[in-house]
Amino acid sequence: MTTFLNALKWPPRILLYISYAAILVMLGMTVWDVFMRYVFNKPTTGVGEVSQMLLVISMTCLAQALLEGRYVAVGVLVDKFPKKINFSIEIIMGVIAIVFFAIVGWELLLMTEVSYKLGELYLIIKTPRWPFYIFLGVAFLSCILATIVYVIERIKNYTPPGEANFFEENPDLAILAFDDVEHKEAKGGAE
Repeated sequence: MTTFLNALKWPPRILLYISYAAILVMLGMTVWDVFMRYVFNKPTTGVGEVSQMLLVISMTCLAQALLEGRYVAVGVLVDKFPKKINFSIEIIMGVIAIVFFAIVGWELLLMTEVSYKLGELYLIIKTPRWPFYIFLGVAFLSCILATIVYVIERIKNYTPPGEANFFEENPDLAILAFDDVEHKEAKGGAE
């Protein structure tokens, strides 16, 4: 099972590096455009459109962000529920997210075909739009893999209430408690 989960983590990781490259190129182009605009009063043509295209490519990092837990979790209501209900809601939301990512990813791939047949182009640089629909579709479809891994790992690592100690359920407090113990030991040792 671990090999299977690790295999599902590879596509999002590869897409993350593609996202990094797109962001670096976008950064370089923007710096170049600002330099040319303010130093030589000659802005670079098409930087805005290329930046839009690169922004779409940078969206491929969504899946890796999910795998690494780099998302905003709003638990105002759910955190007040008992642990079993909270866990159940989390799994149900994971399944709903898989369905959502599948629908959006599939629709984006269908839009690719429509864009290709219509011959849609960016206005200034005359680049076809359809490849970027593919990138965004792949980004959403890779989120399916990441969500599957997330749900499986949550189920695999679930401990019913009462079986874990207080610090396992609240790791942030464990770090604070450990720091406090070290601080007291250091203080006691110095006296």
